[in-house]
Amino acid sequence: MSTSLSAAALETWPDHALAALLHARPDLLSPLPGTLTSLAARAATERSARLAVARLDTPTLAVLDAVVALDALEGDVTAERVSTASGLAVDVVDAALAHLAALALVVARPGAGAPAATAPATWRPSAGVPQARAPFPAGLAVGHVPTATSATSATPATPDGEPAVGPSARLLLDRLAWDGPVGTLPEAGSAAADAVGELLAAGLIVPQGAEAVLVPGAVALAARGGRTHRGVPGAPPLPSAHVIDPDSVTAEAGRAALDLARHLADLLEAWSEHPAPALRSGGVGIREMRRTRLALDVPEERANLLVELAAATGAVGRLVELEGTFWVPVATHERPQLSAGAADARGGDGVGGVGGPERAVDPAVAWAEAVLAWWASPRAFALVGTTAPDGARRAPLEPGLDRGWASDLRARVLAALAAWPAGAAPDAEAVVAHVAWSTPAAPPPVWAVASVLAEAEVLGLTGAGALAGTGRALLAVGPPSADDPEAALGALADALRNLLPPPVEEMLVQADLTAVVPGRPAPELAALLDASAETESRGGALTVRFTTASLARAIAAGHDAEDLLARLAAFSRTPLPQPLEYAVREAQRRHGGLRAGSAAAYLRAEDPTVLAVLLGEPGLGLRLIAPTVAVSPVPAGRLAQLLRALGRPVLVEGPDGDVVDVAGRPRASRPVAGLVVEHGPVRGAREVRGSPEVHDGERDLAEAVARLRHGQARASAGERDAADLLGRLREAARAGAEVMLAVAGPSGRVGHRRVIPLRVRDGVVIARDLARETDLTVAVHRVVAVEPVPPAG
Repeated sequence: MSTSLSAAALETWPDHALAALLHARPDLLSPLPGTLTSLAARAATERSARLAVARLDTPTLAVLDAVVALDALEGDVTAERVSTASGLAVDVVDAALAHLAALALVVARPGAGAPAATAPATWRPSAGVPQARAPFPAGLAVGHVPTATSATSATPATPDGEPAVGPSARLLLDRLAWDGPVGTLPEAGSAAADAVGELLAAGLIVPQGAEAVLVPGAVALAARGGRTHRGVPGAPPLPSAHVIDPDSVTAEAGRAALDLARHLADLLEAWSEHPAPALRSGGVGIREMRRTRLALDVPEERANLLVELAAATGAVGRLVELEGTFWVPVATHERPQLSAGAADARGGDGVGGVGGPERAVDPAVAWAEAVLAWWASPRAFALVGTTAPDGARRAPLEPGLDRGWASDLRARVLAALAAWPAGAAPDAEAVVAHVAWSTPAAPPPVWAVASVLAEAEVLGLTGAGALAGTGRALLAVGPPSADDPEAALGALADALRNLLPPPVEEMLVQADLTAVVPGRPAPELAALLDASAETESRGGALTVRFTTASLARAIAAGHDAEDLLARLAAFSRTPLPQPLEYAVREAQRRHGGLRAGSAAAYLRAEDPTVLAVLLGEPGLGLRLIAPTVAVSPVPAGRLAQLLRALGRPVLVEGPDGDVVDVAGRPRASRPVAGLVVEHGPVRGAREVRGSPEVHDGERDLAEAVARLRHGQARASAGERDAADLLGRLREAARAGAEVMLAVAGPSGRVGHRRVIPLRVRDGVVIARDLARETDLTVAVHRVVAVEPVPPAG
C-alpha cells in the first residue's frame, strides 16, 4: 500500500526544500502546476515516480525497493528493518530515506503512540512508486500471497528446525526465491518436476498459467531469511581491464587530436571549393557525404562526426541562395561562440566572409573548440546514418537528433574511465557496469556507451582505449562558463600542447622537390606547407612534395614567387635547391598576374587628377585600380546620384559601354536572393513544441515556489484553477475516494453529484455516481469544484 503526499504536507515544507524537489524532479515543472495540490498529484503519478526512480543510485534504490516490498508484505517499515533486509548500515539507510523523502518518493509517519515531533519511526512509499517498481520490487512478487501456507511460516519446519519439504524442493525454492519469482515448469517425470510438485502441494509456489510457477512474495521473503537483497555494492564496480603503456596512450591521443584538427581544416577547404547542398530536411545527402568522405580519406562514421563537429563549433553554416541551400564554411569573425581572444588564438584575421577556410589555425585551439562542442552538444552523433522509426535514414546535420541524455552520458563515461587506474582500457560492457551503478533503474545501453568511447578515441581524449591527459583535462575543465568561455578553451588547448612534443620550425628540402619536417610542424610552417605542397606521409615526421599543381595553387591563392621562396628559405635548414626555385618561378610565370574581385560599379575619367580628388569623398567607396579607373561597392545608379550631388556630372554606361541613362534614373536591377547564414542544425517545430519551461537557476526555482504558494492560497480561499481541479480529480481517482462534484450544465446552472472518480484522461472524467449507481462522463472544463464528502453524522 502507498500513501499520497498531500498538499497540506507540502505546505509545511520550507521554500528551499520545495525548490530542491523541483530541481531534482524537473518533470514537475513541465509545465509549472498552479497549486501545491496539483504538484502533489503530479508527483504521485507513475510516470513522474518512474522518472525520479531512474536517477537513484544503487544503495538508494535498494532502500526504496525494500520499503516498497516490506510495506506490502509486512507493514510498519522502520529504518532498522530496512537495514536488516537490505544489508546496508543504518546510517546509510537513514541518509537514503532522507533523500527519498526529499524527493517525495517515501512518506514518514511517527511510530505508534509517538508524538508527531519525534523522529519518524515508520516509512511508506508514496503513491505512484509501487507502480513504478512493479511487478517485482527487490525481486519479490509483492502482489501475490501464499495459497496454503501463511507468510509467517512460509517454509514449514520440523521440530529440529529443518524444512518440512525435501532437500531438492528446498534447493529449488531457494533458487527461485533469489533468482526470480517466476520459473518454468520442468518436464514431467524429472527430479525437478517432483520438487515442483512438492512445493505446489505445500503451497509454497503457485501456478502461473500452464507452463510457469511463481513464488509469492511472503514465501520468498521467508525463504531469504527476511532479506530483500543478498548484498548491495556500496561503490561502482571496476571490472578488469587491459592496461596500456602510458607512453602509448599519450602518443595515440596526441596523434588522434592532431588528425582531428587537420581533418576539420580539410573539411572546411573541401566545402569551400564545393559547398555541400542541403537536403529539404536540412541535412547532407548520401552522395555529398560520399564525396566528402573521399576528399578527407576517412571512414563513413568519422566523416559524419567531423561534419557534425564542424557545425557544432559554428565553422560551417547554411547559405541560402537562388540556386538552393548549401552548407559552407563560416568566417571566424562570424562564428557565434568565438570571441576576439579565440579568433586571435586561431591565427586568422577574420577577413574573407563566408567560404574562406582559415588554414593558419593553431591545431590545439581548433581541437579544443571541437572537444568543447562535442562535450556540450545535445545531439546524439551516433544516430547519424541509422534508420529512423519511419524507415528514413538519418542524415548528418538534419534536425531531430537531440537527445536529453547525450551530453550527460559523455560526462558519465569519461568520469567512469577516470575511475580506473591510469592506463586501463575497459571495454564498453565494463563501462556500462560501472556507470549503471549510478542509475540501475535506467542503465545506459551498450551501443550508446560504445559510441561515446569511439568518439572519445577520435577526439584524442583517449589513447588505445585508456583515458589520456586530454580527457582528464576535459573532466577538470567541465562545461565552459558563460562568464569566461575562453578559460575552458585555453586550458584544453594547453593540455594538448603539454601532451605533444615541441613543434618543429624547420625542414629539410631536397632536390627531388620533397621536404621532410622531423616532427610536428609549427602552425606557421604547417600553414605554409598546406598552401604550397602535397602531403605524402605522416607519422614521426612529415613528408611533403612540391608539385606543379600545389605551387600553382599557392600562386593562385595570392602568394608571390619571391615571397613564397623567402618564406620557404626561412624554414629550411639548407639553401633551397635550384629545382624548387625554378618550379616556383615557372608557376608564377604561368599562373600569376590574374586577379578577380567584386564591385558594383566602376568610374573612369580621362584626367587622373579628377579621380584622385574623388577618392577621399565619403560614401563613394572608390578604390583606384588604374590611373584613370576606380571601382566602388555602390551601384552605378546610386553612384551617379552621389556624384551629381557633389556637382560632378556623370554618365552611366551599360555592360556594352553605351550610355543607357542620361536623366539620372538608376536602372532596375534583377532581384537577388538574400544571404542567410545559420549556424548548426536547425531544430524543427516538432522539437520545439511542448518544450518545458526553463527553471535552471535559483531565482527561477524561488519564483516557481512563490507561484505555487500563491496558487495554493487562492485555492484555499475558494478560487480554483483548472490544474488544481484536475489534480484533485486524479488524486481522488487514485485513492478511490468519494468527492462532491460541482458540474455546470448547458444553461450555466451548477449541479452537485456525489461520485467516486474512476479515470481522468483526454479532457474528461469518468466517475461512479453513488446516488444513481451509474457511470458519469463529464468534460473537465465543466467541473466547477471538487470537494471532499463531509463525514456522516
